[in-house]
Amino acid sequence: MATDFLTAVEKTLITDDVADLVADAQMKVSLTYKAFTSIGTFDPATGKKAETYTNSSINAVRFPISEREVERSVGKYQVGDYRYLIQQADIATPTKSDRIVDGSITKFLVSWISDPLSIFHSVVARSLG
Repeated sequence: MATDFLTAVEKTLITDDVADLVADAQMKVSLTYKAFTSIGTFDPATGKKAETYTNSSINAVRFPISEREVERSVGKYQVGDYRYLIQQADIATPTKSDRIVDGSITKFLVSWISDPLSIFHSVVARSLG
């Protein structure tokens, strides 16, 4: 495994550091994470299928995607996208159908990657519409 060089104590210290960062009053942002659960039946009145989510109130650290990262992404990211560091203890595995509600803005997941220590997910999200 890529993290075999760490002792259990070192991994615990890193996990605690990430938890402290996400809990820091100056760094954290409170979010609602909407984990997709199912698509319901078609509603002829709206012309859509109702989607069902399980909502979780979590804290994360939010960073705007830099213009340089947007340029290097070759169209994957856009100006206005944000990266969220979310503890894996809060969200097991992100999916493309999940949503993040940041303040009053709902965002969809563009990409995500989990760190090799299984401590946090780095999630990039974009505003709907």
